[in-house]
Amino acid sequence: MMLDAPGAVRVVRWAVVAVPVAWLAVTVVNWLSGDFWWWGGGAPLVVFFAVPLLVVAAVPMVALRWRLPSRRERALVSLAAAALALVVARSALSGRTWLWVVPDLVVPPLLFVVIPAALLLSAPLGGRTRWWTAALAAGALALGATQAGVHLGGGGAPVPRDAVRVVSWDTYCWDTDDDAERFLRYLKKWRADVYLLQEHSGCGPGAPTPIDDADLLRREFPGHHVATLDGLLTLSRFPVAGQSAVGEAPNPYAPNWRHAALRTDLAIGGRTVSVYNVHLFDMLYLSASPLSPRFYQAIASLDDARRAQFDALAADLGRNPNPVVASGNFNALPGMGHLRALDGLTAAQGPLLPATLSFAGLRLWRMDWTFTSPELAVHDYELHAPDGLSTHHLQELLISEV
Repeated sequence: MMLDAPGAVRVVRWAVVAVPVAWLAVTVVNWLSGDFWWWGGGAPLVVFFAVPLLVVAAVPMVALRWRLPSRRERALVSLAAAALALVVARSALSGRTWLWVVPDLVVPPLLFVVIPAALLLSAPLGGRTRWWTAALAAGALALGATQAGVHLGGGGAPVPRDAVRVVSWDTYCWDTDDDAERFLRYLKKWRADVYLLQEHSGCGPGAPTPIDDADLLRREFPGHHVATLDGLLTLSRFPVAGQSAVGEAPNPYAPNWRHAALRTDLAIGGRTVSVYNVHLFDMLYLSASPLSPRFYQAIASLDDARRAQFDALAADLGRNPNPVVASGNFNALPGMGHLRALDGLTAAQGPLLPATLSFAGLRLWRMDWTFTSPELAVHDYELHAPDGLSTHHLQELLISEV
């Protein structure tokens, strides 16, 4: 049975109220029960995605009630205004204040393109507000394209014979929850010259918990030099001329995790190339309810520490005279203000949507990056599925000197 127009409007109106209520109920039940997303896979996340847009849209929806009696016209122009307001707010606040951390994670950057595009296509249905709806949606789309992380470029330059194969991967607690032999087979099949691996550690209170498997690594990766720091593991076929820790900051939620990066200076082809194995602190922890002050205190303190880590990493990169590669889990989304500290480097791009993190079965967030200095060219940057061994996709790239 098809709904008539008034019936459809009533459904939308009730959804504006029901969706936030459902979101709150799901959140409370999940955190009080100690389980997170225990039903529906990624379905509850769809509720989370809708909440910010609907809440912001409710303001013009109410304000225009008397001027625009048509609910459809009001709904479309209100949603377009809300989409523009959210992307403007993200451009201004992301990476500049901890208050935007939760909205950053709740709204995947891809939606800053998808929602305005959908509203732009729907603008002709807006009647008297169609031009306002189109203009607001077009503005949101133009600005959202700079925030979404979508890559529309072509392929890289031809690969030279002496190109170096680099693999970078957040292993998510190493092999502690996986079959160890299967885990090693997955790693070794890439035959990389340089492996930059994060979370070479067990997971538990005060994570990361150190793993001592140097003998195993030398046996399984013959001819590779080994360097480790705070759960960061670098395996290099090239000699390590030096190594250092970068970006020390206290982390009260994971005391064994103190540094932003492990820098190794590698002797490659008669020249020293500095490789930074990066793993910055998390943006938040789900160990506390979002209805408690402790949840937001953790976000604020982690944001301060992350800012210090980014500054220290940028400072080390800035005074390094060598060509550099910085790769790993930056725990930073496309368009996030923290990444401005690395403006002097070039981010490797490949797939149309280079999302690297999966959550509740949805792969919508890019947290893992590779940056290079102008002296290096990147070829064939690809992301590979972790085959159930991690929540992060593996980065593979070929680099050569320009």
